[in-house]
Amino acid sequence: MAWWVPRLATHGWALALALFVLGLAPLELVRHPVADASANVGVTVPMKTTIDAPTISALSVAAPTDQLRPISSYQAKPGDSVVTVAVAAGIGIDTLLQLNRLSSTALAAGQRLLVPPVDGTLVPIDPNQSLILLAQTFRVDPDVLRRVNDLRPDGKLPSNLFIPAISTAEVAPAPLASPGDPSSGRERVVRFGWPTQGTITQYFWQYHPGIDIANEVGTLEVAADGGTVIWSGWGDYGIYVEIDHGNGFHTIYAHMSKALVSKGQTVAKGQRIGLMGATGRATGPHLHFEIRYLGVPQNPIDLLS
Repeated sequence: MAWWVPRLATHGWALALALFVLGLAPLELVRHPVADASANVGVTVPMKTTIDAPTISALSVAAPTDQLRPISSYQAKPGDSVVTVAVAAGIGIDTLLQLNRLSSTALAAGQRLLVPPVDGTLVPIDPNQSLILLAQTFRVDPDVLRRVNDLRPDGKLPSNLFIPAISTAEVAPAPLASPGDPSSGRERVVRFGWPTQGTITQYFWQYHPGIDIANEVGTLEVAADGGTVIWSGWGDYGIYVEIDHGNGFHTIYAHMSKALVSKGQTVAKGQRIGLMGATGRATGPHLHFEIRYLGVPQNPIDLLS
């Protein structure tokens, strides 16, 4: 009658052994130029992708220059998935999905992945730009960019550059930005406060109209500036809040676990508006933060202090 008891125990032993072996066996990584990330033709770079596996948050902030290694190549083994590879490498699932332009976490045996040493974002760039200018744009050390992307001092830049994740506390304020009004040509000097603290794991670029700041579930989120709440609740971004600042600017705070304000409420800069979560299309707890001017997404890094 209890034939399933020894069978269940056997499965438990097998699972325990598999997890033990995974913990002991390091990934077999081969040094690989980041330029090869664009070799996956016919696949669009995904936004946040929902996965069926349990949520795993693995943040790895850019280490000192002498501790960073170039992006490596890994050949998937039977039973591997993006989740298991990310856990073994100590990086976030979203980083692997975006860097390798994958739309799901499934992997075929023998499939090759680019595996970075830290979390970050693959960003299309103009190869004719200088590395120094790009480093200033993304507020990162040029030596870190050079080492992680395995760039030669006098070599031409690739068409895609991997930008390592950094802590919000390490981002130096940008000069005062003056985005132009596309309808009247007027200019407005603006400055927003940081909406939360954590690690920037996704930057603003063509297919990502904001920045992602990752931290633990329940991390406090605050209004980047004063205004009126025009949305608070469940929508396209899971639980999110949108604030109209009355000057052409709107800010959006997505994937909350809980909103602390209501539609129509007036809020002040720095006021608590919600708690970080992973609702909607998110693979881990983070804030997806957008700044829009007259409906046009702006790079938040340029407007935050």
